[in-house]
Amino acid sequence: MKVEFVKLGINGEGIGYVDHKPVFCPGVLPGETAEVRITERRPSYYKAECEKILKQAKSRRKSSCGVQQYCGGCALMHMDYHEQLVWKKRLLEEALFKYGNVKRTLIRDIHPSPDWLGYRNQCKIPLGTSDGKLVGGMYQPGSNRFQTVHDCRIHDPLVEETKKRVLDVLNEHGCTAYDRSKETGMRFLVIRSVDGKSQVTLVTGRDRLSDSLVQDLTRIPSVVSVMQSVNTDRSALGIFGTACRCLAGEPVLAFEQSGLSLTLSPEAFFQLNRRAAMELYAMAVSKIDKCDTLVEAYAGIGLMSMMAKDKAKQIWGIESVPSAVTDAKRIAEANGITNIRWLSMDAADGLKRISLNETIDALLVDPPRSGMDDAMLEAIASIQPKKIIYISCNPATLGKNLKELKHHYQVRTVIPYDLFPMTPHVESITVLERG
Repeated sequence: MKVEFVKLGINGEGIGYVDHKPVFCPGVLPGETAEVRITERRPSYYKAECEKILKQAKSRRKSSCGVQQYCGGCALMHMDYHEQLVWKKRLLEEALFKYGNVKRTLIRDIHPSPDWLGYRNQCKIPLGTSDGKLVGGMYQPGSNRFQTVHDCRIHDPLVEETKKRVLDVLNEHGCTAYDRSKETGMRFLVIRSVDGKSQVTLVTGRDRLSDSLVQDLTRIPSVVSVMQSVNTDRSALGIFGTACRCLAGEPVLAFEQSGLSLTLSPEAFFQLNRRAAMELYAMAVSKIDKCDTLVEAYAGIGLMSMMAKDKAKQIWGIESVPSAVTDAKRIAEANGITNIRWLSMDAADGLKRISLNETIDALLVDPPRSGMDDAMLEAIASIQPKKIIYISCNPATLGKNLKELKHHYQVRTVIPYDLFPMTPHVESITVLERG
């Protein structure tokens, strides 16, 4: 079947139309005509596989990744980067108008990433077996089929180099992939590399790692710490199991950022595209007016709170992950920041607790992809901080949240940022004021 594709979908797939129904086809770009095979027919849409590109778009580029079609991580690797930015802004505009009735004129031009490739400072990869050797890879989208990935173009080169050396050491010591029946073996490899230093975490079964293995890992030039987490949970959605135990080196990764000395545990969240994220954070902090009380919900390690330390007389950071709160307290103390208090609890519960004794002037939120839940929206509606700065990584959930917030707030501006080149993801800062 020949189909002309005119739009880009939220997952980076091309969208064409047959029988007045949208056809979603991965690997095809807007402006292209392709021969496709319909693989799924639903009442309101079709899914298809591309068999042949009949007419190429001017934006098509040769992908620099050999496993793009299997991995699914970089759905736009074959699209010109500047064209990616055009479509990402359009996806944001469409989602905010559809779900939140937000005018397109409020959405500013997207800020490009300083780095198009090699920007991810961390990898979290499953481990498998290929030709009798332990290898890193990915599970193909929507399946449990393991795909070996020898080289990832969006990983920081140091992450990739460290990954290859770690796998060499593991193979030299006869390590094998995780066996669910025995609850032993290597399950995931987590590496975070910043400023020439790498933190290596092995997520394993009930294995005791030998001293010689650990020592050989520490001989890799960039490695400053070797950690282990045991995860034997068959239904676990997360990668980590038990709290990470330091086997060698430093228990945290230390580096400087935005004038602050940071230390990260393996479980701590830190933006993957460091340079682009710091531009986004600086912009978000610049939108906070001088005030008495600032609250950051979903605070993580509290980096934005610390960057905003001179914006408010007192700051509260709310974070549900206890280890992140531990990291935040340690970082604040190391930097001599004394006007931030931390709550390890749900965002809505924390906001309500603070409001019992304080008038909240500004609220800074950076929720997960699922957005803010009903409890948080109800808490905000009840408390009504004067100003909200909302950082989002999901245009659809942002739009749905803005629809509710608009009962009490006006959307002043939306500022998009590209933190994930070669993917359809787009981040944004929305500024809302009460009134």
